[in-house]
Amino acid sequence: MSGAAVPSALVRDLRLLVVALVYELRKVTTWRAGFVVRELMRGMWRPVVMIFVYATILVQPTDRLGSYDFRGLVAYLILAASFEKLLFHQRGLDLSDQIFQGYVTKYLTMPLRFFVLALARFAQHVLIQGGVVVLLWSAGALLLPQWWPQPASALALVEAALLVLLGSYCYFLTCFLVNALAFWLDVVWTLSAMTSFVFSFCAGVLVPVSVMPAALRDTLQWLFPYWAVNAPAEVFLGRLGHADFLRGIVVLGLTAVVLELVRQVLWRRGLARYVGAGM
Repeated sequence: MSGAAVPSALVRDLRLLVVALVYELRKVTTWRAGFVVRELMRGMWRPVVMIFVYATILVQPTDRLGSYDFRGLVAYLILAASFEKLLFHQRGLDLSDQIFQGYVTKYLTMPLRFFVLALARFAQHVLIQGGVVVLLWSAGALLLPQWWPQPASALALVEAALLVLLGSYCYFLTCFLVNALAFWLDVVWTLSAMTSFVFSFCAGVLVPVSVMPAALRDTLQWLFPYWAVNAPAEVFLGRLGHADFLRGIVVLGLTAVVLELVRQVLWRRGLARYVGAGM
């Protein structure tokens, strides 16, 4: 490929990304009732249930779970729920369905990369959920200021946001990889559900990783889910510092590179054996 062809292909992909992003935004906001249930309410009830669970465990003002008291756990669960909404959702891709039904064939004859369309789904999710999180966060801060967590500093807020967004991209690549296994397997949704469960545990969505046994905690800190939810929440609250943020950026950056390389190989090998619907 010539030097001039590379910028040309990049410009074409960027144009396609913008067009696809606009389309995805229009599509997700078309059905208003569905939008409220799917985009606003998703993931909201789980932290509420866990707050009541912790309230039954920590019945005395001096009771603690690891380094957290009850108020600290409430703040953590609010943050974890907020950050989880920014993470790409496993049902945000329908790649496995398109593989099973033979729709991927049409992309083989078009002058575009399928991954750009998937990337538009990711961008749409981040934009929509970013707006939802800001809206819900503002409402919570006004209605429950005594319980609502506040950032330790402006820098902590920025660092936490960067970790979540990069972690969301890593999870998006993971979802793409699981969907691409449909080239070989017909149990993709089972694998997707298992992946979501493992991710939630490793990310500390319901239980902070910092209160887990030391050996498990040290292991999880080398995996990207921890840096997508638990670490950003603790950076936000001032429990982790700038050095931890830099470590998280390194872990997430290396993870994104590895996942991207695996994605390219898996996609090429899948297309090489693809025969359409019913494979």
